[in-house]
Amino acid sequence: MKGDVKIQILKYFLNIFNGIFLIIGAIILGCGIWILWDENSFIGTLLAPGHQDILSVSAYCLIVIGITVTIVCLVGCIASIKEVKCLLILYFTFLILIFILQLAVGLAVLSQYSKIVTAMNKKTIEAIKHYGNDSFSKELKWNLLDVIQKEFQCCGYYNSTDWEQNALMLLNKTLPCSCSNYIEADFTFPCTVKESADIYPKGCSEEIKQWLSSNIFTLLGAAAVLLLVQVLQFIMAVYLLKYIKKRKQLI
Repeated sequence: MKGDVKIQILKYFLNIFNGIFLIIGAIILGCGIWILWDENSFIGTLLAPGHQDILSVSAYCLIVIGITVTIVCLVGCIASIKEVKCLLILYFTFLILIFILQLAVGLAVLSQYSKIVTAMNKKTIEAIKHYGNDSFSKELKWNLLDVIQKEFQCCGYYNSTDWEQNALMLLNKTLPCSCSNYIEADFTFPCTVKESADIYPKGCSEEIKQWLSSNIFTLLGAAAVLLLVQVLQFIMAVYLLKYIKKRKQLI
């Protein structure tokens, strides 16, 4: 009787953790899809092609993890409810594979983080230099710079003097409308707003880095929680298999 109670308790908690596992897996799947298909995202727009490849590989890995998590949850629920030993063993195998894959993705993101930040610095400055040049991805990078500057109330990457690297801005001795809290600023180019007390004094570098860090570490935090849940799932599944074997031996 005691063995049956333990089995029911393990089933209950295992299915609870399967539910948590599924929710976190869905979050990771959503992050992977967002990174891969949101072409207008800040990071996807500014990164150099080589680093975009790294980002795409990480996104595909996240999508694979999310899909695998769904399958694992289904297998785990069926295995615990039906008490099928072979499915429990398959469940163990899935958990181990996901654990290894998550560690690999997490380490890859952390190892490339400084390179991604450096690439973003370079590409943001490049976008500032070419702002106003019709041959330079006007619809994407121009608008993106304007939105970032207006949203974060900043100007340039380090400060407003970064715009002196732009030949058109330097020639006209002006700045983009998004650099100012000027009421009539409509993000059009050219803009007649001159450098004055209305220009945002700080650059956008810290805000951009903070945005990147918060998103990356939120993702890594979710992955860390998922790893912890997996360890608990593995332990409970092992004990469940042990008690199922023991009960069948007594029958």
